[in-house]
Amino acid sequence: MKKDLKLIFEDGNEMNVAYGTTIREILKDINDDQVIALRVKGSIENADYEIIEDSYINYIRVSDRIGQKIYINGLKQVYINAVKSVFGSKTVVNIKHSLDKGLYTEIDTNKSVDKKSVEEIKKKMLEICNKDLIFKSVNVSRDDVYDYEKKLGEHEKVLNYLFRTSDSVSMYELDDDYNYFYYFMPASTGILKRFDLIYLKDNGVMLCYPINNIVPKYNPVPQVLDAFKSYEKKLSKMGVKYAGELNKIIVEGKISDFIQTNEIIYDDNMRDIASKIANSKTIKSVFISGPSSSGKTTTSKKLALYLKSMGYDTLVLSTDDYFKERVDSPKKADGSYEFEIVDAIDVKLFNEQLKKLLNGEEVIIPTFNFITGEKEFKRKPTTLKKNQILIVEGLHAINEKINGVIDKKHKLKLYISPFTPLALDRHNHISTTDLRFLRRLVRDYRHRGYSAEATLTSWMGMRYSEETYVYPYQREADIIVNTALSYEIGVLRTFAEPLLYSIRKESEYYEEAIRILKFLEGFLNIPSENVPSVSVLREFIGDSYFE
Repeated sequence: MKKDLKLIFEDGNEMNVAYGTTIREILKDINDDQVIALRVKGSIENADYEIIEDSYINYIRVSDRIGQKIYINGLKQVYINAVKSVFGSKTVVNIKHSLDKGLYTEIDTNKSVDKKSVEEIKKKMLEICNKDLIFKSVNVSRDDVYDYEKKLGEHEKVLNYLFRTSDSVSMYELDDDYNYFYYFMPASTGILKRFDLIYLKDNGVMLCYPINNIVPKYNPVPQVLDAFKSYEKKLSKMGVKYAGELNKIIVEGKISDFIQTNEIIYDDNMRDIASKIANSKTIKSVFISGPSSSGKTTTSKKLALYLKSMGYDTLVLSTDDYFKERVDSPKKADGSYEFEIVDAIDVKLFNEQLKKLLNGEEVIIPTFNFITGEKEFKRKPTTLKKNQILIVEGLHAINEKINGVIDKKHKLKLYISPFTPLALDRHNHISTTDLRFLRRLVRDYRHRGYSAEATLTSWMGMRYSEETYVYPYQREADIIVNTALSYEIGVLRTFAEPLLYSIRKESEYYEEAIRILKFLEGFLNIPSENVPSVSVLREFIGDSYFE
């Protein structure tokens, strides 16, 4: 066939192809195991997409954020197929949570899951990858996919399709096995050879994927997994583990009670921590840390209220008020300011004032002016009274550089994050990072007037700093606090969708916006009027009691 279409690639290479050539065929001609997908005239398309006009092509690489998401999707399906090959077709595979640069999964089978069987799964996965099987996109009617999932016994997926407004569902077929993933798949399995499997107890297996082409060593944080599992047990008792079950509650008009029940779970955590402090004869200070949009402000102030109800006054400090003057702030390689690292904090001043407060001395606590980039000392002099508990919240609050001047017995370190066990279905988990991003997106717009584009720009730049300077300190925490609310995505969707739709096609963040919009399609909207003013969610959607 005459090659009558011209493709121009981002690196200047050109390719002539026939009318109707698919992206799958083009990827084979490129023959680069770092290129997992292509952006055609500004949009990522499925591997079966046919080229019908001259086009400008961008590469989507495995190391790109979107490329990594596509890689993980494909790896999950290869893993599911391999598990069923080893244990039988009726085996239930649950992709549970994001955990330490990997995915925590559980295999529900009557057979023994151990290190040997996990090695068998890994071997089978490599076989599937070496066969270079294709992922084929298939558009299926909602009724047909409903019947298909019902036959498989995947009841949460059946429930999901009841609440879909579209008449069709995009499925992916791999070796006669059909599955739903809300975002794109790779063209074939051949690119997915970089991974690792780690056996954990209780039929748990870590599925580890590459980051910058290297599969990192699994470094467990048992407390984080416990936080997921603890909340999951509570949700299971309420009959809600998946989006469809939450949507059913909304449709039945029972969401108000469900919201209040979730708030009680969070409040119980705060009460337990306050009791631990009150019953201790040595704890004089509490340090609360966590990545962006974890709910540090609300958690610190709510903890203060619980302590007050137990007879303890508190003094709450934020490390954000101790930023270095802008002229002294560290900078990134591109010359922009780096606010997410501990070196952006005036640690010397903070430690000096910390010592004085704990010694009963008087200090003037600064307020950082983010407009002028300077600390202002306009508050009245403050002292820490004998019966007062000091609470410090901030991105790096549990870092020893911040609190190392205090003896271990006199401090309690809390690491907080929204570890939600709620999932779209057994194969589509909800990323903690995506949940935090939705919170940040809504807060930035409502409280600071930032556009979605501005939030995405700062968010992507911040992710590296979190990986390097925040996550490693989870291990230093005395207590992990889960700030997730299983209903919150329905509330956040109401605010976030219009903002995400504002991202234009020419934006470098367009695909990220589309990916999150596809994810949100699985949740019905929840009105915000039933969210209590003291909820951690109010920190992001507005009208918080603590503002």
